[in-house]
Amino acid sequence: MRTLVQVLKKVYQDYAILYPPAENIEISNVYTALLEGGYGRLPGDYATFLMMTDGLFWNGLELFSTQEHERNNGAHFHRAIVPMQASFSSNPMLKKKIILGIAPEELIAYDATRKEYQIIDRHSYTVFVKFPNFADILYFYVRNVLDK
Repeated sequence: MRTLVQVLKKVYQDYAILYPPAENIEISNVYTALLEGGYGRLPGDYATFLMMTDGLFWNGLELFSTQEHERNNGAHFHRAIVPMQASFSSNPMLKKKIILGIAPEELIAYDATRKEYQIIDRHSYTVFVKFPNFADILYFYVRNVLDK
C-alpha cells in the first residue's frame, strides 16, 4: 500500500492538476454543510487529502474540492463537494453516500453507514469495489503509473 503523500507526489509528476491546500475553515464548512444536509460526516482521511490539495484532476479522475476553482481563464471549473452532493442527493441509490469525485464511468463515494469508500458505476449505481480508506481508492486509480 502507498501513502497518500506518495500517491499525490507521483500523480503530480504525471501532470495532475493539484490546488493549494484547503484552509481549516473551508473544510469545517464542508463538514457542517454535509451534516446539515443529512449526508453524513466528511471522512477524516478525505479531510486530510483536502489539507494537502483542495481537489485533484488527473487522467479523467476528478476529486472534488471545498470550493470551486477556475482553470484556464474560465474554460474549466473544478467542482466542489457540497454543490455536487446536492446534485446527486435526489437519487435514492446514493442515499447516505457522499460523492467525493468522478471518473469517466464511475462515482467515487464514501458510504457513511458502512464507513467505506466505494467505486460506483455511473449508470447502474452498482458498487463494484470497496476500500477501507481514501489512500487505497486513490491508489486504485493511479497504480499503473505508480508501479512504473
